[in-house]
Amino acid sequence: MLQRRLQHDRTGCGLACVAMLAGIGYAQARTLARALAIGPRLYRYRAGGGLRTAREGWLTDARQLRRMLAVLRIGSGGERAVSAWRDCDGDGLVAINARADGTWHWVVYLHDPVSPRVLDPNPRVRRGARRDFGRMRPVRFVPVTLHEASM
Repeated sequence: MLQRRLQHDRTGCGLACVAMLAGIGYAQARTLARALAIGPRLYRYRAGGGLRTAREGWLTDARQLRRMLAVLRIGSGGERAVSAWRDCDGDGLVAINARADGTWHWVVYLHDPVSPRVLDPNPRVRRGARRDFGRMRPVRFVPVTLHEASM
């Protein structure tokens, strides 16, 4: 069964999602990202009425996450735009809640016709599996092939 992993960095949601799908720890996903030259990098964010710059940012796009999954021998399909959860027709990575600055938050979507759920790596989310789909706005979907043993 897939287990939720929490992101340890402010922008580490993509790394945590890869860790969940691969059944590895967050630190291992971070090490893999560094080995693939995916990050970290400087990024800017709004806080306290102004812009701040952070040293380590793991802002990941679908191409980078798919590359990490390929190294871990997890199959994934091409990224596509979605506008509703019904457009996510299988298990995968979903970018939700896009912001005006062009960033979003990655989560793992587990498609089940009876009880679909989302594993959110954000440590502020208190429950293991989310089903509050009205609060999460999907914008991008990357299908992932999960092995039966990991489900």
